[in-house]
Amino acid sequence: MRAAKIPIVIPADRRVELQVPAGLPEGPAEVIVLITSSQAAAPPDKRAALGMDRGKVQISDDFDAPLPEDLQRAFDGDT
Repeated sequence: MRAAKIPIVIPADRRVELQVPAGLPEGPAEVIVLITSSQAAAPPDKRAALGMDRGKVQISDDFDAPLPEDLQRAFDGDT
């Protein structure tokens, strides 16, 4: 198996034309698209914004308190 890394920018119409390097043989191949920017993976209206869930979740004051012994044993697999 051979591989080639061909950097591209995906345009708005989602159409990409590739020029495959001459060293690769003719025949069947697969194209795998790896998104390198976290913002490129989500449409602009679906991106997470800092603080967007503020006030929607309440965390109790004892959130980080030790668990009861029986529950801790269950998490540790000592049931």
